[in-house]
Order: sequence, then structure tokens, then C-alpha cells
Amino acid sequence: MFSGMLEVSGTIDLAQFWNIGESDADTVKVTLAGTNAFRFSPHTGAPAAVTHAFDGAIVKGKVSKPAIDNQNRIVIRLQGIDAPELHYRPLAPTIHKKKPTAQQRAKFNASNGNFRQFFGETAAVHLAAFLAKAGATPIPCTVRTGVDDPSDVFDTYGRLVGDIYVTINGTEKDVNLWLCQEGWAFPTFYSSMTDGEINTLIGLSQQARQAKRGIWKYASSDLSGFDRTLLFRNKGAIDATADKGKVYLPKLYRRRSTYGVAKIAGIASGSFKNYLKALPDACFETSDLLANGITVATPHLLDEFVNAQSQFLAAPADLVFQEAASRVVDSKGKPAEW
Repeated sequence: MFSGMLEVSGTIDLAQFWNIGESDADTVKVTLAGTNAFRFSPHTGAPAAVTHAFDGAIVKGKVSKPAIDNQNRIVIRLQGIDAPELHYRPLAPTIHKKKPTAQQRAKFNASNGNFRQFFGETAAVHLAAFLAKAGATPIPCTVRTGVDDPSDVFDTYGRLVGDIYVTINGTEKDVNLWLCQEGWAFPTFYSSMTDGEINTLIGLSQQARQAKRGIWKYASSDLSGFDRTLLFRNKGAIDATADKGKVYLPKLYRRRSTYGVAKIAGIASGSFKNYLKALPDACFETSDLLANGITVATPHLLDEFVNAQSQFLAAPADLVFQEAASRVVDSKGKPAEW
């Protein structure tokens, strides 16, 4: 899909991860290594040249935020995986272009919480322990992502989408693949990924699922219930026996938790399937997209894969979601260039 490769040099502060910090297992803050941290190669075999395309740049999507924060950091969304939610606070949804009333919003806020899934804590702890094998914090790392244009780099929430690599005992390790292989994250695909990236994660997730590693022993397709008492725990040691239970694809969990609170507030009514239909998510069947390409593959909506009884009818690796649009502009508001 993409010909170019962007590499970013930086470090990872292990204190960001739960339970010292609040980072979960699929979003990582990376501090840039100096002023020449970004290098871009336009195609295989071409030398990588330093680029300053993101100096002072703004990512514009569903949010508008600097590509690089005021602490010289970028936020990485680990491509192709989704770890159980450590903390997720829903926002009151607008359904069929109907905004919540003041009364509904007040009830939504009163019923809301900073919710978590089982294994959100455990996955973060295991990731931090794995990264610690690379040495003392901060850990040197390289982020790589296949792109052609600066606007291919960040998602609609201003996160750089890519793979993180660290060196352990002299060998470079792909953190994304490790999380999938060890069963600490679900495979979650987007249309910005290549066939090779998708196929690699399919194979690793199948191995983890068959061996019932990590989350896979408790993975569920039942979306009918939502536990509002399972909340983010900011402090304290992890109790592994208390962080085990039914867990399903985090993308669905985020929608299910929002629906659960919205229904209490009277913002949403009817089934979860109907809620998904009202707020459509575009996707493709993975097998179709791999066989035919994105321009020929049949588009679907997420609600098609959830039945009236709130059962998810697909496996996590069976769907590829449409990546939401974003663009990167320079300090003058013009499209960023290499």
C-alpha cells in the first residue's frame, strides 16, 4: 500500500505505565531523541533522510492537537492491536443528529465512570516488564511506520500509528508483535495496514488463542452485559486474581459502555445493535479485503456483525476497520511536506 518508511528515534519512560502511571498496553508516549529524530525513506533501498515535517505541525482530525507535545513527545498507537481498556470514560453521544438535553446530559454524567476491562491492568504490567528487559528506564526505541505522506502518519486523534522496536539481549524486538503473540492484546486491523502486517498478526493471534495465552482464555463474544462497577484503579498493587474475567474486543467495549450509560440517561433506546446502526462504523471482512483489495472489497458496517441478542458474530481478526481521516498542517496551516 505504502512505498515509504518513516523511522522515529526516541526513548520510553517506564514510569508512564500502570500502576506507577496511567498508560495502558497499546498507547505509548515516546520522547524524541534530539532535533533530528524523524527520518524518511521514500521507497525500499532509498537512504533515509532527516525530516522536520512535524516541527510545529498540527494534526487535524476528530481532534486538533500538536504532532509533538510541549515535552518533546509523540503518542504512539500500536498498530494492529488493541489491549483491554485500562480506563475509558464515555462521552454523551449524539444519535440521529439529536443532541442530549440538559437533563439527559446530567443523568449521563451522574451514571458515568472511568471504566476498565478485565486484563487492562495485567496487560500494562506485562508490557512494562517486557520493556524493562531492554535496560534501565528510559528505554531507547525506534518507531517505524509505512507511509508516503506526512498526513498518513497520525490517526484522527493525533497519535502516530506504528510499531515500536526495542533491543533486548542484542536482538531487536517488535513490541506490537510481542503483545499479540503473548495474548495481551486483540488483533485489531485498519485499512491503513498492509496485507503483510495483517497476515503476520493473524498468525500470531491464532497461536495465542489456541494456547489460551493471556486474554484468550477469557475472550468472549457476549456483549449483552456491562459492569459499571469495574472502574479504573489509580493506585495500589495489582491483584492478578481480581483482574480476570470476561473480555471482548476493546473497540466494541468502548461502544458498549457508552451505550450502557446512554441508555440509563435516556439518550439511547432499543438494542445495542440498533445503537451501532445509528452510529455506523465502516469496515471490511478481512478475507475479502486481503483477496480483493480495498477498492473491490465489499464495504460493511459494524452492526451487521452483532445480532439482536448482542452477540458478536465475528472474531476480532475477521474485520478491518476503515481508518478515519486526518491531515497534518504546518505552523502556517499549509499541508506538511517532507
